Amino acid sequence: MAPMDAAVPGTLVWGHAALAVCAALYLAWWWTFFNPALPKAMGALYAMGVGFILGAVAFGIAAVVLLAMGLGALAGAPQVGGAAPGWVFAVGGVAAYAALAFVTVRFFGRPVTTELLLFVLWAALELAVLNALMGAGMLFGGAFWLLAGVVALVTAANLVCYVLYFRLPPVPSFIDGAAPLAIVGVLAAVLAAVIARL
Repeated sequence: MAPMDAAVPGTLVWGHAALAVCAALYLAWWWTFFNPALPKAMGALYAMGVGFILGAVAFGIAAVVLLAMGLGALAGAPQVGGAAPGWVFAVGGVAAYAALAFVTVRFFGRPVTTELLLFVLWAALELAVLNALMGAGMLFGGAFWLLAGVVALVTAANLVCYVLYFRLPPVPSFIDGAAPLAIVGVLAAVLAAVIARL
């Protein structure tokens, strides 16, 4: 249970809300430009698609900034749980990205694209948030492990989709590329609601 004088930083809630919007806009961009059932985007549709990706970038940056602010606020709270130092997730994220880039290229012949960086960054950031909440006594150990397990499962599913993308026919490939965006967006919205209730 959280200490009586502790409060979850609102930036963690708004950061996850921004992340959910980012995923939705990214998905809209994906639908506009990569859906094999649609004609090539031109004119107003092309401009709308560009607007979607620019909005996704803006909300993505806002999400990272807000979540980082929330992590900073939690770092100053009294530590009552057995949390790992924050730098573990930064170093772990870099190491995981380097290892996954090597493995996917070397063993699966998958060229490295931005999506790998995005979902590794997402996983490291989510685990850092959950860890900080546990350390501040705002998240029980069981809830931490449950949510961390969900993040790990989503990351594993994202990696499978990432590896399969170039091996699939057009329609399955389009769906394969959209699935991680939808899952991460839904999970971000769920986490925003969960954290708001802590």
